[in-house]
Amino acid sequence: MKDYKLLLAGLLLLLLIILIAVFTWLWSSNRKNIDPLPIMASENEPMTETTEDDAKAASDSTLYVQVEDSLQTPLDHVIARFKTRYPHVQVLASYVPSTALLTLPEGDTNGTSVINNTDIIIADDGLSAERLSPLQTQIDVEQGKHNQRKAKTDSTAKDNSDSVKANKIAVTDNTEARRLNSFSYALKDEHALDGVILTHNPTAIGFRNFLLSSVGQDILKKYDYENISGYKNSVNDLFKPTSRAKKATGNNPVDVSDALSNSE
Repeated sequence: MKDYKLLLAGLLLLLLIILIAVFTWLWSSNRKNIDPLPIMASENEPMTETTEDDAKAASDSTLYVQVEDSLQTPLDHVIARFKTRYPHVQVLASYVPSTALLTLPEGDTNGTSVINNTDIIIADDGLSAERLSPLQTQIDVEQGKHNQRKAKTDSTAKDNSDSVKANKIAVTDNTEARRLNSFSYALKDEHALDGVILTHNPTAIGFRNFLLSSVGQDILKKYDYENISGYKNSVNDLFKPTSRAKKATGNNPVDVSDALSNSE
């Protein structure tokens, strides 16, 4: 009888250890950074897939965000969640009135171009091609000045090794300015709200994707910003085909729940 009690106690202890191990594993798995659902928000601005090299380059980078001041509360929340997912990225947000949103800050005395001071702009309104045209012109001019400064610096190299290094830098920095195409990230009063990426910084693309993800959309929803239609359609179509799918295939959509019940 005594041995039976010891055996029972041992089994209970073993079961308790197994349960603790399972719950610990589930807790640790849920805390891992899992990429949220990416959503195609605009045909003009495709989702750019970042490579491992881009991820490494962005691991300790700085992201400059210029935001319309009416968006400060929800964007502060989005940025806070973004930083918990990417703790090595420093996000510097500048909140400005709508009249100054598409005006880039001046470069510093060391010759830093204004195109290096703003990576992404988030507006509380639409950003049409007409609105972005003056900004595109300013970026093109600044990129030209930046390239001229790099070419002048490279031409003053004193020895061959310095010259080779300068040429490598020129190949990297002597790039064309980014073509500005806005992307929609939310709806307000049935009007699309847009943002635009100004630089080739991979962290800016990561932030845009996070804003369009299920996490970013859920945060915006808390502040009465409606999810973009692409987000809702992409999620809903996973579970219940819509009339759009019916028109595209010519077949009658089948509800997943109906299909499961009919198979029983």
